[in-house]
This record gives sequence, structure tokens and C-alpha cells, in this order.
Amino acid sequence: MGGSRNVEHTVLRDGSGNGYLKGVRLDDVFEGTEEPAYVLTNEKRGIKHEDSNGEQVVRPGSAYNAVLAVTDERVLLLVGGNEEKSGQNRRVSLPYTEIRSVESKSGMLKSRLTLTARTSDRYTFWLGGREDYGHVEEHIETAISYWVALDRRLEKAREHLTEVEDTLDDGDPMMARTAIDRTEELLGEAEQVATNFRDGDHAMHRRVAQLESRLSLARIRTHWTQARHLAGAAESARTDGDYLEAYEAYSRSLSEYERATDLSDDVEYQAADDLPNEMAGVEKAVTEVGAAPLREATEACEAATGAEARTAVDRWTTALDTCHEALTLVLRREDVFDGDPDSLRFQVEWAAQKLVEAHRTVADEARDRGQAAREAGDAATAVEAYDRARDHYESARQVAAEFRSCDPGRFERALDSLPENVDGKTADPRT
Repeated sequence: MGGSRNVEHTVLRDGSGNGYLKGVRLDDVFEGTEEPAYVLTNEKRGIKHEDSNGEQVVRPGSAYNAVLAVTDERVLLLVGGNEEKSGQNRRVSLPYTEIRSVESKSGMLKSRLTLTARTSDRYTFWLGGREDYGHVEEHIETAISYWVALDRRLEKAREHLTEVEDTLDDGDPMMARTAIDRTEELLGEAEQVATNFRDGDHAMHRRVAQLESRLSLARIRTHWTQARHLAGAAESARTDGDYLEAYEAYSRSLSEYERATDLSDDVEYQAADDLPNEMAGVEKAVTEVGAAPLREATEACEAATGAEARTAVDRWTTALDTCHEALTLVLRREDVFDGDPDSLRFQVEWAAQKLVEAHRTVADEARDRGQAAREAGDAATAVEAYDRARDHYESARQVAAEFRSCDPGRFERALDSLPENVDGKTADPRT
């Protein structure tokens, strides 16, 4: 950043001679890694403070000094052993973001440095001699520019983090991701400002790190919320029987849970203790979804086997559909769904045969009932029965046409055998 470094600022003797402050060393005033670049002193003139109420000059006690310390975090104005305050030290701390301007001026016998705060308070520090303190002014101005640049980015980052937290409270993780991306960009820019400001670990880095911690929690919550949303969508798809969609949603949910878990390893987040149980539930659901199509196909076939004629068509229709769906899923994702493709192909053909036979049984019964009604002169009953027979023969023909193991011609002949018109005087069915 420029400017003089390694300033000798340690008080060698406390309370007398050239001591700066009463009862403390100047080093004790600095916090953490705070590093002074300039330490300026005067023994008598002190510091002038101007505000809307007027002006006041605060002078050091006879054995002490007034100090202006320019650090990497702020400008400290200190007056040692001020007699107007029962001989106590007086202090004003001006973070760089609270300083509006700085001005240095040199005269014949004395120089001064004036700081104007954003509150419009003005602080003037006098220095003996005609030395030019423009380099100190430049140093402070540069520090102000860096700190303001950092503060603007951090303030914007806070706004985006608040947006993240609000959208997560509303259950909208996708909107949260957008705000997180922008927060990451801002913190990256802020970290670069800190690095450019000066080497080593210092307050700017700590300010960024504080928001990084908050961002980490937001990332965990975002992944966790998205995981729950996906698990909910997967459950809905599973209920609807869309097992491939359910599997894919559950898998995405697991990825989000895993990401949240990985991130929670690096931060203290008590709520994350619930993550393993939720993940275990999703993993169990994935296993169940993989087994569901084959299980449902097997159960449907068992339910259809031995069913009465009046329910056999519906039962075998369901069985054929579930067997076909199980085969389709295995062929698409054999790594996910249970079942052997060849065995399932056989089961599909078998279910198709059973469905064709169920239709034939109903059609034959209806045909015989129609014939009996026709012979009895009950045209209305005959028409109704023949229509039912025709519907089931046609359904049997359509199913048979789709599968190699079935004979659609058999049902085409059966359809041709049914009379087209029934009025009580119609001849025997066509052959």
C-alpha cells in the first residue's frame, strides 16, 4: 500500500519523561494483528475537536503526549493523562470507513493534520516544525479507498445473504442459489481487496471470513432445502408409479444431502445432526424404488392367476401393464431396477396370453348368450350379447397382434362368425 513501515511505537518508560499514555503502553491500545504505519506525537498542543456544538482542545498532561496513530484498520487519536478528565487518557477511534477526508498542512513553525469524520466532526492534530506530512495524508487516503471498497462489497454481500436466508425461509432454494453465487463473487472481490491492501493476515481478511462463515451456513441450508424438495418430488412420482422419475429425483436429493453433509464438516451447525437420518431415509427409498416394478409385476400376476372370469380381464390387463413396465425400466436402467430382461420378456408374453384367453372366455360366453337369446326371439338381449362378444374378440385380437406368442387370426375368424344384424328372423351366424 506504500508508506513507512516498522514504526517505533513502543513506550519504553511508563508515566514519566517521554511516556505517551498514562498506565498503558501504546502497544496495548492496538488490537489483534493491527499494525501501525505512522505514530505522530505532540507534547503540549494536543488535539482540537470541532462539531456542531463548537470546538474544544484536549491537551495531554505534563508528563504525557498526544498521539495520532495511523494503523491498517483506523486512525487513533489519543491524549495521555488529560487533566480535564482527572488525569485519565482520552481516545477517539476513527475506522477508515468513517473518515470523510484528510488534509495535511505545513507552516513555518508548525504543521497539522486534519481529519473530517462522516459525522462532520473535525479533528486537528498539531505537529512541530515545518515537515511535510503529505505522505501520511496519502497513506490515510489510500487506506480509506481500500476500506470503502471492501465495505461496499461486504455490505452488498450481507444484502444477498439476507436474501438467501429469506428465500430459504420461503422454501425457494433455486432463488437462494442465485443470491449465493452473487455473494461468492462479492466475497471473492473483497478478499482480493484485502490481499492488495497489505500482506499477511489482517482485519480485512477477518471481516471477509465472518461473512464466509455465514455463507457456509447458507450453502448448507440451500443444499439441504433442495434435498428435501427433491425428496418430496420423488415421493410424489413414486406414488404415481413413475419409478424412473422417482429414482432420478431421489438420486439428485442424495447428491444435495451429500453436499450439505460435506459442507457441515467444516462449520459448527447443530441442525446438521439431522442430516444422516434424512439421508438414510432417502437411501432406503432408492432401494425400494429399484425393487418396486418387479415386485408389483409379480404381485399383479399372482392376483390375476385363478381370478374369476368377471375380474380376470381387468386383473390380467393390470398384470400385463406392470410386467411390461418392469421390462421397460430394466432395459433402460438395468443398474437400477431389479429383474432379468429375459425372464421379464417371458413373463410379458405369458401375461399377454393370459389376457387374450380372459378376453376369449368372456367373448365366448357372450356369443353363446347372444345365440340363445336370438333363438328365443329376444333380439335386444341378443344384440347386447353379440356386441359384448365383439368388443372382447376385438380386444383379444389387438393384444394378440402385439405379441409373437399369440394368434390374432383366431379372433379375426371369431369376429367374422358373429351376425351383423339381429332382428329375430336373422339366419344362423355367418361361417
